[in-house]
Amino acid sequence: MSYRVFVSHGWADRWVASQIDRRLREAGATTFIDVHDIEKGDDIEDRIFEDMRACQELLVLFTPWSVDRNWLWVEIGAARSWNLRIVAVLYQTDMGTLDRDKGGTTFLRSRNLVDINDLDAYFEEVAKRVERIAQ
Repeated sequence: MSYRVFVSHGWADRWVASQIDRRLREAGATTFIDVHDIEKGDDIEDRIFEDMRACQELLVLFTPWSVDRNWLWVEIGAARSWNLRIVAVLYQTDMGTLDRDKGGTTFLRSRNLVDINDLDAYFEEVAKRVERIAQ
């Protein structure tokens, strides 16, 4: 069994999300990210929910461009209902903005937040989770 992380992001942030995805795979996790894992003709909604159910963790990339993306919030809600670990990565936004404008603390807590400048520590934590699941 592998440790699987679902990478949620806005389309405008796909390059940054792809870099995060690459680092997660380097840490030993398997990943799902739409830009690599959804093919032309796939039912996008079915793929998202099928693949998310096979994950242990949801990483959500919040940026000024993604915070208004409805699917980001749908994916967070689904992850909460399936008791997945949720980690929000903040890039050029903050929790105050998410809470004020989107009610972010409904789904997110401060322990779930990672500033993009602190991602190396997060990738080390993922590597430890991968190692634990492999034992």
